[in-house]
Amino acid sequence: MEKGKTTSDYESAVAVCELDATAMEALGIKDGEAVVVQTELGRTTVRAKLNKDLHPGIAFIPLGPYFNSLLDSYTQHTGMPGFKSLHASIVAAPGASIPSVEELTKFSKEAAK
Repeated sequence: MEKGKTTSDYESAVAVCELDATAMEALGIKDGEAVVVQTELGRTTVRAKLNKDLHPGIAFIPLGPYFNSLLDSYTQHTGMPGFKSLHASIVAAPGASIPSVEELTKFSKEAAK
């Protein structure tokens, strides 16, 4: 099962930040372009993806290693991090490379040492 999480199909599914058309236009972001998403706890580079059903001001990143890099490890004794209402900045990063899941995992393991 874990082997499937290093495939290009998995990376394509989770290495995205879905935005509405208004936000993409306001931020100067093109569909499919690399973007940097940053919270006070971390940052990641993913692809922008247009989602016509999102409300303005809302971004969606699927649960996975890219989203996890934006979260706090403190779970308030629940065992679950706070997934919703996470404030973030998003900027266009044309030409930036999107790290693979393996690269993210390697970085996380090195940072934990």
